[in-house]
Amino acid sequence: MKLTVENVSLSIASKQIIQDISLHVSQNQFVGLIGPNGCGKSTLLKSVYKALEPDTGIITLDDSIVQELSNKALAKKMGVVGQFHQVNFDFSVRQMLLLGRSPHKGLMERDTAKDFAIVEEVIQQMDLEELADRSFLSLSGGEKQRVILGRALVQQPQFLVLDEPTNHLDIKHQLSILNTVKQLPIGALAAMHDLNLAARYTDYLYAMKDGHLIKEGTPDEVLTESTIKELYEVDCQTYTNPVTGKRNIEFL
Repeated sequence: MKLTVENVSLSIASKQIIQDISLHVSQNQFVGLIGPNGCGKSTLLKSVYKALEPDTGIITLDDSIVQELSNKALAKKMGVVGQFHQVNFDFSVRQMLLLGRSPHKGLMERDTAKDFAIVEEVIQQMDLEELADRSFLSLSGGEKQRVILGRALVQQPQFLVLDEPTNHLDIKHQLSILNTVKQLPIGALAAMHDLNLAARYTDYLYAMKDGHLIKEGTPDEVLTESTIKELYEVDCQTYTNPVTGKRNIEFL
């Protein structure tokens, strides 16, 4: 399933947050969105998963217009991992994961053996065995992030949107989560904070500043010293890692 964002602009309280954004994610492509805090990355992602309504422009998943899909229909197609995880009920981790099956259920329909099997598979995949019966509210921020990604995987989506998915995670689980996303046979769009992880895992990058896209291309094309200076107002050196063959950035 491919995502197309065409000429999307969005204002909040009369302030222009993003302006005339267009981007594309192909089937099986992992696309990253980079830029400084406040540049509009999260706002753009919220418009993609229909938490915010654009002022202008159109967003499509294959031939479906996202703005015209019901929330349930969209949830069958798209999984979302946001930055903040407010939960008002004290669910266990296993119960939180089972919520990922909700888009596939009718009213009052019970969970099936298939649903439980999918959850157990994701528990293994996300290294959640020791947390499965814990209260979600008792978890650390990084543990919660892994559960939320797990819930999205339980949905079995055809597209994935992630807002800084490695936020709060230790190095082991940063690499584990990004490896998992990279290996999924679906398209993914992720706002990313760590440029070295973006260089290592993404297939294509869009760079944002002040609500506009200023550059796009492969990580090698986007993660240049001049572009990083323009985005973040810091000096750096870039080089090709001889082990991974990927672009690496050292800040000066």
